[in-house]
Amino acid sequence: MRQFGKLIKTLSLLAGAGIVLLGVIWLVVAASGAVKTGQAFAFIVGAAFLVVAIPFLVFPFSSRLAKVLAVLVLLMLALAMLWFAFRPGTPIDRPVLAQVGAIAFAVLLFARVGLALHRKRSGLGT
Repeated sequence: MRQFGKLIKTLSLLAGAGIVLLGVIWLVVAASGAVKTGQAFAFIVGAAFLVVAIPFLVFPFSSRLAKVLAVLVLLMLALAMLWFAFRPGTPIDRPVLAQVGAIAFAVLLFARVGLALHRKRSGLGT
């Protein structure tokens, strides 16, 4: 069983390193000027890859910190989805299904995190 844990930690570290490499390459491409339109968006995507890689890189050392960081990444994703679904100033039509999906994801995520914190405080969780 101990070997399985080591394998999971190694795979997590490798996945994190791969995502970091992808983010760094994306940032280098954006900084080189190869992206003509949407250069700011390219920098944001490269930084997002780096942020997503953090929980994978931390997991082999501290699973508790990795969980907290993963929740923060998911909260950032939920807020970004809400902003894209309801962004101000764009005259294009936004699909109602995308707006409902963004709201549902954010509500379910906040409910899940809130219930987990409540369970931990009340002593019901193990």
